[in-house]
Amino acid sequence: MRPEIRRPDTWSFNGGRDIVEDKGLKEELPAIAEAYIDHGGGNQNLSERRELLAPLDWEQEASVKFETTTDDDVISRRASFDAYKDGVVVEHESGEQMRANWHLMKMEIAHRDPTVLPAGRTADAGVLLIPSYVNFPTLGRTENDVQVVLEQYFDFSLPLFVWEYPTE
Repeated sequence: MRPEIRRPDTWSFNGGRDIVEDKGLKEELPAIAEAYIDHGGGNQNLSERRELLAPLDWEQEASVKFETTTDDDVISRRASFDAYKDGVVVEHESGEQMRANWHLMKMEIAHRDPTVLPAGRTADAGVLLIPSYVNFPTLGRTENDVQVVLEQYFDFSLPLFVWEYPTE
């Protein structure tokens, strides 16, 4: 069963919902959620999710590279986003609030730094998908963490759309 996006199950920050809607991608988010409902997360299920999402042209496991120069060396950290399309990065988290916050920080960096995503791609907005069956992360806790911590202390500015999708 494909979940339906209902306004009480969502939260938008800095115009994230509007950007996702303007790009015509909001209607495709239920397909991404359904792929995680049917096949779970993790790379072991990537090919099944990729098969479901290929017709929608969402790139899976979009690579990013964070890099800095120290006195001694250039150091880097590689990561990825669960999905990417037309300037929108998507992360799905069903395990921990702190991992959700890590995803948000990756999105923010990709939004600020045009060199993080390869081939001139941008992160115009981020989407965080959270299944309703988990204790954390939650929609409310994510909203609180963004407004109280990330925005206040780390100048978080990414346009963000969060959807706690129904799983029952």
